[in-house]
Amino acid sequence: MANRTFIDHAYQLVKRRVDLYCAISMGAGGAVTLLKWNYPTFGAGPNARTYTAAPPANALPTGAAYPLQYACGAEGVRSITRTGVGQWLLQLQDNYQRQLGIGMTLEVAGGVANGQLVVNTTTTNMNANGGSILGLTTIVGGAAADLPQGTIVYLRVFLADATEP
Repeated sequence: MANRTFIDHAYQLVKRRVDLYCAISMGAGGAVTLLKWNYPTFGAGPNARTYTAAPPANALPTGAAYPLQYACGAEGVRSITRTGVGQWLLQLQDNYQRQLGIGMTLEVAGGVANGQLVVNTTTTNMNANGGSILGLTTIVGGAAADLPQGTIVYLRVFLADATEP
């Protein structure tokens, strides 16, 4: 289970539901890059309120678990890896009991994109060492396909963090 304190009061029937959000940039040949939002702070410079590439998954923090979201990955997501045409492995920073749902929104400059996101149960491992892994496949026109270069994918992942009575 996740080793951080999440906000408890969500007014829902699933106990300790955790919602994670991430942005992924699509590059040439289906390459994927996990993005990190740069929150505005005093003296933050030109990158404030923009996305930049997230720190790599191997940039592990030392000490308390809290800085994990800043040391590697982006706010609960450790990494994204392309494993084949339209296929990704999304590794989370913590382990969770189960996945409750996942959603995808696409941002495309000057055009229209469509696609469907499917969870691949063969590559999903909620107990993986280093954080739960979700196997994802993007479907376009009924077949696995890479999304167009320049597309930004916004993922919403809903998870259960504790066993239910």
